[in-house]
Amino acid sequence: MAKTDTYSFGTFDPQTFVKAFPFGDMSKDAMSAGTESAKASVKSFQDASAAVMRQAQDRMSMTVETSKTLAGVTSMEEALEIQSNYMRTAMKAHLDGLTELADIYSSAMKDCFQPFAGYMQTATTETKEAASKAKAS
Repeated sequence: MAKTDTYSFGTFDPQTFVKAFPFGDMSKDAMSAGTESAKASVKSFQDASAAVMRQAQDRMSMTVETSKTLAGVTSMEEALEIQSNYMRTAMKAHLDGLTELADIYSSAMKDCFQPFAGYMQTATTETKEAASKAKAS
């Protein structure tokens, strides 16, 4: 028979506590949620790294092509036009790259926390049901 202790707030029965709060299943579910979150985090970092590398390659290619074009100019006006176009294109590419990374990081946050949202909802529901059952018995 389980030992029952009396406290100032009432009687404590360890078996009733275990029935009311199924921590074993909850910790297993929390570990699963943590694993899924870690997987999503790794994928997000891979996506972000790939995007940064692709963007860097694109910028480098654009710079090399612009340099080649500048090498063949015959007037200062032509050089200024090429440089102006380069700056405009580079700025747009930079802003587009930042937008892409912001989208990746936004999705990453959602994907990383999603497993915990489901786990917490399930854990809360199970705990309330178990507490109600334990209280009824």
